[in-house]
Amino acid sequence: MTSRRTFLSRSAAMITALPVFSSAVNASAKDIEAAGAYSDPGQFLVRDGQKAAQKGKKNNIPPVLREEILENPRAVFIIKTTVVSQKDSDGKYPPENEVFARAGYSAAMKIFRKGSEKGGTTYIKPNFVGGFNADPRSVNNGVSTHPWFVGGFCDALIGMGNTNIVVGANGAAKHENFVESGICELMHTRGVCFTEGKYEHWNDYKSSEIEWVDNPEGKVMLQVPFFKLTKEKDTTFINMAKDRIHQLGFTTLTIKNLQGIMPVGYMHICRPWRSQQDAINLQPGKMVINPDYQKLIEQGYVKHANMDYKYWDEGGHSKAYFDAGGWDAFKRGEFEPDYKVFWGEQWGQRMMDIASNIQPCVNMVEGIVGIDGAGKLHLNNFITISRSMVECDSVAAWLMGQDPRELPYLRIANERGLGQNDIDRIAIYEITDKELIKVNDFRMLDRAHMGVHVYSTESAPLRFF
Repeated sequence: MTSRRTFLSRSAAMITALPVFSSAVNASAKDIEAAGAYSDPGQFLVRDGQKAAQKGKKNNIPPVLREEILENPRAVFIIKTTVVSQKDSDGKYPPENEVFARAGYSAAMKIFRKGSEKGGTTYIKPNFVGGFNADPRSVNNGVSTHPWFVGGFCDALIGMGNTNIVVGANGAAKHENFVESGICELMHTRGVCFTEGKYEHWNDYKSSEIEWVDNPEGKVMLQVPFFKLTKEKDTTFINMAKDRIHQLGFTTLTIKNLQGIMPVGYMHICRPWRSQQDAINLQPGKMVINPDYQKLIEQGYVKHANMDYKYWDEGGHSKAYFDAGGWDAFKRGEFEPDYKVFWGEQWGQRMMDIASNIQPCVNMVEGIVGIDGAGKLHLNNFITISRSMVECDSVAAWLMGQDPRELPYLRIANERGLGQNDIDRIAIYEITDKELIKVNDFRMLDRAHMGVHVYSTESAPLRFF
């Protein structure tokens, strides 16, 4: 095993020798027109990623987590970046492709070292939810993980001999968005297989692309489907999220990013409490959704209301539900509750059904530029890393200006034994180029001020948990 001192010394030396990446500038009509020149290597599906991964295993050297991260599975490690950027008159940041690529390269060098064995695949799941187009600034949108950060991260891994890499996207962005923004070309020129997992219909997937996991204790999901490559024993799964505010989850971090490794239909976790028919009807007769989920979610909601969950009835939807007669009246069809009733409870429980059935090699939040509930971009300059999604999200939420001890989904995660959301009980370290520093007081960390419109009630003020 490489000693801590040797590893840190080697990492610092390698980071000093970062490669030079091509730069980009602020958008103009000429820039946007030129963006159309990006090549289209073709659209690759989940099954194409599986084929590429199988073919590339022979000569691949999987990366190995640095010892401090590997040996402290509940700790969180922070990398502070030094991006300096200015918004333009539209309130947007320039693409900063070279800067983000260097940040991704540096982060990978701090997190991993070269392994000694051959075989396997590295699967990276960035939060490529969307926002990409021909405007060069769109890659730095605060909504999705910056593509050039992913590219730089891959460069570092490839330099370690990790040549068998699949990067998976699965969100609102379409193939043409990935082409015109340069993402397809970015990955293709590196020899990285870039797959797009959002098929038009559930029936478009082949059974060989999906692995089902039994979840008999699930509150909502009794079975959970994942893209099979993420569940293979020799896959190094890197869960790479973004620091983004969300109307329902309130922070979109590594736990929510798991929706992107699930097939269409089942990945849509934001469905209203009053109906899960879309998921139920995908495969009639297959017991995927718990038939008692509504009653269980209502009971959980009441329990957590009594525990004083903040903004738990934003908009008064649950009060209206109970005033109208509650469960019995609903089952009799006497009234139709608002679709937001018990929304947070259901989303939180369903996400924990998912999170409890997969363990990434490492979880991280690329938090260099994030976006709040009002659509304002924030230059936050942090990356959080942990083997635990709950701890990783808790520290990232704190850095965004939210208190993880109050965030509902993190409280539910703690309640279900998936991790610690009390930041006062989480071991936090800063990784610099030269050393590992223990953070003795989390209150001294620099924080953003990223509020959320709870349940999209945009007429209400931005909320802070």
